[in-house]
Amino acid sequence: MPKSATSLLGSTEVTQATIRRAVEAALTAVLQERKRRPVRPPPPLSEVERQVAKAAAGPTKPSRKRGFRGTPPPATFDLYALPDTALLTEYETAAAARLSTNTLATWRKRDDHPLKWLTIGGGRIRYCVAAVKEYLATGHRPRPGRPRAQDAAPPRRRAARPRAKADDLGAPQEPSS
Repeated sequence: MPKSATSLLGSTEVTQATIRRAVEAALTAVLQERKRRPVRPPPPLSEVERQVAKAAAGPTKPSRKRGFRGTPPPATFDLYALPDTALLTEYETAAAARLSTNTLATWRKRDDHPLKWLTIGGGRIRYCVAAVKEYLATGHRPRPGRPRAQDAAPPRRRAARPRAKADDLGAPQEPSS
């Protein structure tokens, strides 16, 4: 081997070893610096960021299209401690009044519903606490089954055919003049 090739090969090996030692020394210095510096906790999340994180951490199973439609468990809050202007969701209203969410949805389609509601942005339904308190004070309870049509006319009957008389059955008809 020529002398120049050997010196070139030796310098390459020295250079790689030198680079390796320099990288290891730099990594050691960085790790020691991290050990000395106290770890600060991340800043607190805003309410929106918390909700996003909760949704992201939740199950990946798709939710039911219509959501919960039954009778929820009793309310965990005191309805009478809330201000009258506060708004309740359909679920909270059903829990406070001990009604099914299906009942509330059906009442919203009727003209004579006992509970008033508001529609806020995005088509979300809210009930005013004052309206819920007023409903509970009336003592009204829903009747099972479909509502009766109170102002509806009685069902129409078909008109009966005129009955044939005994005289008309056997007698021939005379031409009238």
